[in-house]
Amino acid sequence: MPKKNQSLIDDILRRTQQCDTPLREKIELLIESYQKEGSAREQMLEERVIEEIDKREEREKILQSQAKMAAMGEMMDAVAHQWKQPLNALSMYGDLLKMDFESGDVTPAYIDKFVDDIQEQIDHMVSTLNEFRTFFRPDKEPEPFGLKRCTQSVLLLIHDEMLRNNINVIVESKREIIIKGIENEFKHLLLNLLSNAKDAIAEHDPATREIHIRFYKRGLHIFVEVEDSAGGIPDAILSDIFKPNFTTKKKGKGTGIGLYMSTQIAQKMNGTLIAANVHEGARFSLKLPLP
Repeated sequence: MPKKNQSLIDDILRRTQQCDTPLREKIELLIESYQKEGSAREQMLEERVIEEIDKREEREKILQSQAKMAAMGEMMDAVAHQWKQPLNALSMYGDLLKMDFESGDVTPAYIDKFVDDIQEQIDHMVSTLNEFRTFFRPDKEPEPFGLKRCTQSVLLLIHDEMLRNNINVIVESKREIIIKGIENEFKHLLLNLLSNAKDAIAEHDPATREIHIRFYKRGLHIFVEVEDSAGGIPDAILSDIFKPNFTTKKKGKGTGIGLYMSTQIAQKMNGTLIAANVHEGARFSLKLPLP
């Protein structure tokens, strides 16, 4: 019962002490009825609030699942592109070995070089597969991890995709910076930003096809920035891009979940994610507290 309502009831009861018994009893019955009804209303309100919270949590779970599936699809596509080149190379090595054997050029030194070249291609495929496996492995507790190392892991997965789109990814920060969080969730965030930048460049086809990544400390915060050269985001939609299910991509090309989930990950890390138009494109800035 709110304090204001309770004070009013106490005042009425105090004043009814001077009334005759029938009137006083009638007033007391009315107050009792009001209190019961008020309790019922409060209980209904509480139940409604709990119901709305449950609905919101269920929607969040669905969005998270959709975002994970979308990211998995992109990653599988990236792995396919990553493996295409070494598989072609291995096939070519087989043809070369046959030709060189027939021509008598196969020597012990040739075999040693041949084995090293094959192992290099296999190592590349294994490292890509390992990154893909760990990318979707659920981490439960926030732990310290390095931004530079984490960025390199993500870039390894999308390296061939960037090459295919003739995009130069430049990591401007050379020194390692340690932050605290769930590393795989941060990888999802970074992948979303890089994928959006790649798609924007592919769509607008600017003369300069670059994505710049930088991270640095300033005051009590750490900043992570992803900046593209795709011409920027239209002002009319700049305030909407982080909303769930909002996308400017053609049907079947985008889910509208990536940036929304990125903001959720940023908030989970006690940070903020914002976007702004700068220079020749858009810059996404993640602001995090020092660990």
